[in-house]
Amino acid sequence: MDSLEERYKPDIDDLEEKKDIKGLIQALENEDFLIRKDAARSLVKVGDESAVDPLIHALKYESWEDDYTVLIAVRESAADALGRIGDKRAVDPLIQTLYEDSDEEVRWIAASSLGKIGDYSAVEPLIESLSDPSWGVRRNASNALGDIGDKRAFDPLIKALNDKDWHVRKYAAVALGKLGDERAINPLVNTLNDEDSDVRWKSLIALGKIGEPSVKPLLSAFESDDWHMRGRAAEVLGKIGDERAVKPLIRALNSRDKTQNKYVRGRIIEALGRIGDERAVDPLIKALDDQYIYVRLKATEALDLIKSKGKGSWTVHFDNNEFTFDYPNSWEIIETTDEKKVITGGIDNNSMLFSINRLDDVEDIDPEEFAGILKNVFLMQKSKIISEIGFKARKMDAYMIIGENPHDVSVTKIMIVVFKRKDLIFYLWFASAPDNFEFFDEDIDMIVKSFQIKKV
Repeated sequence: MDSLEERYKPDIDDLEEKKDIKGLIQALENEDFLIRKDAARSLVKVGDESAVDPLIHALKYESWEDDYTVLIAVRESAADALGRIGDKRAVDPLIQTLYEDSDEEVRWIAASSLGKIGDYSAVEPLIESLSDPSWGVRRNASNALGDIGDKRAFDPLIKALNDKDWHVRKYAAVALGKLGDERAINPLVNTLNDEDSDVRWKSLIALGKIGEPSVKPLLSAFESDDWHMRGRAAEVLGKIGDERAVKPLIRALNSRDKTQNKYVRGRIIEALGRIGDERAVDPLIKALDDQYIYVRLKATEALDLIKSKGKGSWTVHFDNNEFTFDYPNSWEIIETTDEKKVITGGIDNNSMLFSINRLDDVEDIDPEEFAGILKNVFLMQKSKIISEIGFKARKMDAYMIIGENPHDVSVTKIMIVVFKRKDLIFYLWFASAPDNFEFFDEDIDMIVKSFQIKKV
């Protein structure tokens, strides 16, 4: 049995750590108001349904409690814990708190908790709370009405868009976005002229949540002289993903007047990547040469996103200061730390494998001699040589071998192109089924013809 000292002066931290709900509930009845406060705060973190009735009791307001400010903290924590637990038994007591508690912080936490529980019976009391003298209560009531999502809140929330306090206007906009009613579009557009930037931003987000019907007003907002508004409008348009935004976004990206700001350009590029329209590819490639690294990185990310969607086709230029080549964006090119195999990659799903390999200090070996070594490897593997040819390419000696490596049920075609410059040899290696070489013929031709060893 607990000692009297342990019973009446419990260690709240220890009870919380042990998740001793029963002990915390008992502490909630302690004669020491400070212990009640700490117990209530702990129940916010670890409370469960067994704590609902004691928390409801702790939430109950009586006028004599106004003389003991510590009990405000008890009621605040009780309201918070009831919202987190989410039991509907707490709805009526929380509504009563909205109407009766003298402390505005307790009322606004009660409003927030009603939103978390999400019971429709709280809608009318929360609507009434939009007239509460405390902006904190009005703010949380707005947000709670959005969380519950009942259409009865629509007109009161439209009215709240004109509240004298910007916090309330902001959360009224957020709530209208959650309701998703198209009738909110014009009021939200008007709110884009609000004196507070956060209200304007939340109104843009709300329009974005309403979706495609908001595209036209968002495009109008995108024409604003306020660069913050332009950037945020572009971001929301990208999240909606409507292709009607593509042309205006590209036009703005190509222009250097209002969109000179790198933040705005970055947001435009992000939006184009999200939408994924092929018309954006060329402007995004152009943005790879932007003066700002932030913009260049955004352009790279956007092109990668479009590529991941299987849309668009463009040429990528690779240059590592040692060699260069061009390749289609559909190919995956990976640099390695291997001194001999410096590039690996190919086409998705390994339908075509590709690598670039390097040999140093080979001044006395020409490409044809090196190709002879490779031919011997082919023959040792019982492969056959289909064709071979020597040629000149951009002041480099080169040699090409094509062979086939038969398997039990299939044939792998291998193409090796050797390039020599001074004491360096690079050889490009392609391997796939014979049919794939025909299908990717133009891709392979682009890589081989553009490959160049830089001056050494």
